Amino acid sequence: MAIGLSRRQFAALGAGVILPDLTALAGFGKSARAGQLPDVGQNLAETLPQPVPSFHFMDAAGRRLTLAHYRGEGLVVNFWATWCPPCRAELPSLVAINKVLLPEGIRVLPISVDSNGIQAVAPYYKAHGITGVPMLFNPNSSALQAFQVNGIPLTVIVNRKSEVVATLSGAGNWNSAGTVARVRQLIGPATGVVAKPAATTPT
Repeated sequence: MAIGLSRRQFAALGAGVILPDLTALAGFGKSARAGQLPDVGQNLAETLPQPVPSFHFMDAAGRRLTLAHYRGEGLVVNFWATWCPPCRAELPSLVAINKVLLPEGIRVLPISVDSNGIQAVAPYYKAHGITGVPMLFNPNSSALQAFQVNGIPLTVIVNRKSEVVATLSGAGNWNSAGTVARVRQLIGPATGVVAKPAATTPT
């Protein structure tokens, strides 16, 4: 079952407007954990390979990036926000699979759509002990417009040719053997040495 927040809801929260029933709408309380979410492996919607849409995002150093910067690597691109309960619930499982997949040239890129960018995300990473994945920001939500989606969380699987090969609308538990195997299958094996530009170094 897809679990997400509508564009109206996340736009309102991004502007600082609190919707009192948001947690209920998302289906999670503050104590939600990835283990309570459905396993991702069987829920990924595979697509014919297509070029990633054009959008820009920033890293913690203020550098302007696109997904093309990571060409040659497999990507699990997750659009999330600190105010989104299901996003917060699944993030630890994404951090966990990043540790498994990174040596194979497959990395997790959590891209926050928080309107306050690093001011919202840096304290959240610190408070929750999130390490090993970069802080990335798309505060104007142009990425969501590029993918023509109505809510978050959204996760996109990108192969080594910078092509979208699968998506997941809603939250899920990524930290399972079946899901890791599915991601590997969708992205395919590395064909050579993967270049790792400085801008992509995990924090």
